[in-house]
Amino acid sequence: MKPFIEPYPWAAYSRLLTQRILNPKNGGSFAENSGAMQEMRVVSGKSTDGFNTLYLYLIVDETDGILADAKFQALGESALIGAADTICSIILRKNHEQARHLTADLIDRKMRDFDHVPAFPLSAAHHLNLALEALDAACEKCVDIAIADPSYSPPVPSEITSKGEYPEWNLLSHEERLDLIRKVIAEEVQPYIEMDAGGIEVQELKEGREVLIAYQGACTTCPSSTGATLSAIQEILRARVLPDLVVKPDLSLLSF
Repeated sequence: MKPFIEPYPWAAYSRLLTQRILNPKNGGSFAENSGAMQEMRVVSGKSTDGFNTLYLYLIVDETDGILADAKFQALGESALIGAADTICSIILRKNHEQARHLTADLIDRKMRDFDHVPAFPLSAAHHLNLALEALDAACEKCVDIAIADPSYSPPVPSEITSKGEYPEWNLLSHEERLDLIRKVIAEEVQPYIEMDAGGIEVQELKEGREVLIAYQGACTTCPSSTGATLSAIQEILRARVLPDLVVKPDLSLLSF
């Protein structure tokens, strides 16, 4: 019989996080081969506080720095398992430099049931940081691997789990439409762009269909800004807001 009150901290976890803790997708390990002469390098990173210990394993393509696979082994609190498993999913197909820019906020957003309700309780902040420490330790062993053309590894997510036009889009005012687009960008794009030390600003909405954006930081010198990253941003906005939106960058701010 299911109890009326779930024991702490499970009651504070999001449903998505609880499912990932109970059924992790990326548990396991790889044998490290950082000294081997081959295209795929296997590295590991460890973090511990004496009570919780985490090992994070990465398979890195030495030709371009892309993370081909990731697994973990954890001993400790349930939040550590959830954080480690989420990290392994987020960094897949990113390069090792992008992985090092991953933040606790992005991990939390990935596991939220609702936009404004955190997936992890505040008490789990320590475990999120432990997971990021292990990731950083693993990526540190890859600093000698050159990163290929960043257009091949845009930081924004490639998978879109749900699609649909925003209800009553035609009834929204111009400012309400802009606010909606900015909200989607801030919550679903900006956290990933920050993995490349970049930024993005929505400047204008023309004729209700054309979204003009301005890149900031590292994005202004990245070829992906007018290629793979731009396409991914457009697909996200089409899936969340309106299927025929067109996203264009302010080319005057780009310098590549």
